[in-house]
Amino acid sequence: MTKTDIHLRDEEISSVLPQFGVGPLLFTRPSGGTANASVIIVARGGQYVLKRRNPRYCNPQQLTYDHYVLHAVRRKGLPVPQPVKTPSGSRWLEHEGHIYELYHFIEGNAEPDPSMGQVAASGSVLARFHQTTEGLQPRGSKSLGRFWDPKKAMVMLGGLLERARAGDTGSLEEMDAAEAASVLEYLLAQVAAVEERLPDEAYRDLPQTIIHGDWHPANLKFEGEKVAGIFDFDWVDLQPRMVDIADGMLYVCGVRPPVEGLGDIWSLTVTPQLKLPRMKAFMAAYAGVQPLTEAEVAALADLMAVRWVYSRVDAAERKVAKADQIRFVLREVAVPLEWLAEHREVLAQDGWWS
Repeated sequence: MTKTDIHLRDEEISSVLPQFGVGPLLFTRPSGGTANASVIIVARGGQYVLKRRNPRYCNPQQLTYDHYVLHAVRRKGLPVPQPVKTPSGSRWLEHEGHIYELYHFIEGNAEPDPSMGQVAASGSVLARFHQTTEGLQPRGSKSLGRFWDPKKAMVMLGGLLERARAGDTGSLEEMDAAEAASVLEYLLAQVAAVEERLPDEAYRDLPQTIIHGDWHPANLKFEGEKVAGIFDFDWVDLQPRMVDIADGMLYVCGVRPPVEGLGDIWSLTVTPQLKLPRMKAFMAAYAGVQPLTEAEVAALADLMAVRWVYSRVDAAERKVAKADQIRFVLREVAVPLEWLAEHREVLAQDGWWS
């Protein structure tokens, strides 16, 4: 069960699509995603993706910002979607209190478990993305604050811990309330350690650019070992570029079980098995385009740790029914953290990917 409405209804599509002027609808096909409602449209004019923005991402200033970045990286030749403009020239449409966008469909294959060559390609393309956005000053504005903020993660974990201590673990059956509370206490300690080692001042001192914000296989398409498409610009923002690299380490380099169909928030947040050779391929490809500073390398393990925990607790709070939240968070949650503890010294060494 999910809290987020990610389905476009037939009557909604039939009302919105004509306003983009792409010709009669022939049929639709399902599209992925866990935050925005979307569907693949096959119309007389071609194939498109129709997206209804999550209300969290609908501020006009944010829309302007996101589309400015999208346009800038597209002009530099990166494989990002081309929006279909309305007859009035707008890149989005407001209809009955919702914001809709229509994009030209990009062919390619989604790869939940990218090959070694695809891992390297994604690192190289991410570096090009950061090169393109360095110094960019988009119109509009965003104020998202620190990404994967450990202070916010601790608040969310604290709420779950209170429930576990009170014996309320919902649908969790794998362990009793005392065991669940112990794991949640471990997670709190891990996040608190990141906050101590990488406080806000140190985080903001890391080299920044406009990042993608969700560098995940679900937001990439491949043709062979080439990145054919980069998707989901809702999180683009001025942040340390290592935030994107931490995402790549976890989700592009991490090996996860096969996902049937388009996946949901449970399958997209399944625990990855971290593999150092894959991480080396990603980092070597990135650093070959964009060299990294010692401070960035030193921060990597902490950014990965807090990203991993945050991804579970934030998704639980926003997208998972209350009865399932503790079970959702605790699924093999300690595995990547234990791996990071074992490999922390290696990951802190300058050039460890060489």
